[in-house]
Amino acid sequence: MNFLHPTWCKLNWSPWLNFYVVSTDKQVRKSIPTIPGFYRIKPVGQNKLCYIGQTGRSLRERVVSSLVNNTLKAEMPFNDPHTAAPSLWAWKDGEDMEFELSVALESSMSRKERETIECYLLWQYRLESGESTLCNHGRFHPRYVKSKDRKSGFRGYRLPDGETNSASGPSVKPLHMVGDPIDQNWMNLKWKESSILSTENVKTIPPVPGVYKILAKGEKGLLYIGESNSLTNRLKSHVLKNWGTDDVYFSYVPFEKDILPHQLKEIENDLIGSHFAAVGEGPYFQFKNLD
Repeated sequence: MNFLHPTWCKLNWSPWLNFYVVSTDKQVRKSIPTIPGFYRIKPVGQNKLCYIGQTGRSLRERVVSSLVNNTLKAEMPFNDPHTAAPSLWAWKDGEDMEFELSVALESSMSRKERETIECYLLWQYRLESGESTLCNHGRFHPRYVKSKDRKSGFRGYRLPDGETNSASGPSVKPLHMVGDPIDQNWMNLKWKESSILSTENVKTIPPVPGVYKILAKGEKGLLYIGESNSLTNRLKSHVLKNWGTDDVYFSYVPFEKDILPHQLKEIENDLIGSHFAAVGEGPYFQFKNLD
């Protein structure tokens, strides 16, 4: 079954509902539950997804009030209360796209579980389609600049002819399951040999973009997966954090400096999603606030 199927990834997805119908028909709007869950957005008449998301609050509030209503506004909405609304708006304005949504209820999961499964869904979509959704990972329409939050007052706009938003760049190829999360060939990437997480060892890392993993010996295994445009700076910030053990190690994969920010996020997401597939949960400290 593919990403449009009603039981994709073992979730029970609702029928597809058109954005305009949801916004104008009270009965249709009321059919969207007021409990936590997942949602997926697709262009009408196209075999692709624009966005995959989750919420721990009311699906109706998150999907209708925050996303659908803002996407259908006359001018590009701000980046809050929903970061995908400006992106969907740009595709609507630039390509005359119409959208429809489908939701899956899941009220028993913790926030960490939902966010981990969101990564898994995004990874599965990449494996099935060969690319990312149009609006996750910071991707954006090539001819538009994205709005910032309401407090900034900055509203996005269409770029002049000849200019392109770099966030529209191509997706990196999806990572396929290879090895175990603690292996140096995990997901067919060339992980550097693990070193103790210390200021001295972090100083030896070049300030280049990349992904990294924080590990511990014993039952906890992989503690955290991250990405950064400067591995040195990001890992330096992790040295003094409380990882719950003294035996903390790190490994990383450097990339060329021309890798785009959304491409780093795609790789990070694939790693988190595949960790869930391999272990049944996210890394120990993923989606947790660290001291």
